[in-house]
This record gives sequence, C-alpha cells and structure tokens, in this order.
Amino acid sequence: MSEAWLNFIIVIFVQFLLFVIHAYYEKKLSDVPRILRKSVLSGIVLGLLLDLIFGKFFGLFSYTLGFGAFFLILNAALLYGLFVANTLLMQRVRLAHFFIWTMVVAAVFEITNLFFHMWTWEFVLPPVEFLIFISAVNFGPAILIATVWHVFLGHRFSFINNLFKK
Repeated sequence: MSEAWLNFIIVIFVQFLLFVIHAYYEKKLSDVPRILRKSVLSGIVLGLLLDLIFGKFFGLFSYTLGFGAFFLILNAALLYGLFVANTLLMQRVRLAHFFIWTMVVAAVFEITNLFFHMWTWEFVLPPVEFLIFISAVNFGPAILIATVWHVFLGHRFSFINNLFKK
C-alpha cells in the first residue's frame, strides 16, 4: 500500500474517531449507524462539487492521490460524509455551539493533514488570514448542509428555527 493511501486511511480513521467522540458528547451514540447511512449520499454530492469546483477548476488545493474518479467518490463518501455526519449531530444546538464544533472538526482535519499529508493548499496566507479562510471553508459548507437538511429533508436545526422566530 502506498504512503498516500495509508495517509488517507489514517485521516479517515481520525475523523471517524472524532465523530464518535462528538456523538458521545451529544449523547447520540445509538444514532451513529443511522446518521452515517444518511450522510454518505450528501457527502458524495457535497464532496464532488467542492473538490471539482474549488480543487480542480479553481486550483485552490490538490490531493496527493490526485483527482481521479475513484478517489474523489471514495473521499466524498467517507471524508465529506463524516463532515455531514458531524453536522447532523448538531440539530439541537445553538449557533455558537454549531460554529465551535465545526471549527473543532476543521482543526483536527488540518492538524491530521500536517502529520499524514493528504492534500496541499496551493497558496500561502499569513496565519491569521489562514485561520479565517479555514473557518469560512468549513463553516460555510456546514451551514449549507444544515440548511438543505432543514428545508428539504425535514431535519430541523434549532439555530435555524431560532433565526426565523424573531
């Protein structure tokens, strides 16, 4: 097995472990299989869109395993699927909690990539700007996921309900 595939497996494992910890924190361990099943399809759609648009077309990042169809679909199902799953764990939380957990997921993702290189950002930013960028890159899709699931798939998110109650 090549080092790039081993790094991919490690990144997936770390994200899965974080998801289980998050599910435990949210007291939803029993919902883990159901949430993971629901998250895969959304992960594929979101992952393919983001990887093809921002990675391949705009060239903002590249993967050590490239942009081949097999890898992109597998990456979307597993990595983006876990991102969707973490988002779905937060249906009953406030916006600040939602933001903090999204940033925890992003931080673990970026730190894991430092040690087990899976992708490269194709630009350099000063540290503060990079943190702002990473926040936007992760919080934006998390809000999009919550909104789509809230509006079209009937999974109510408290912070979205609270925005429109006032």
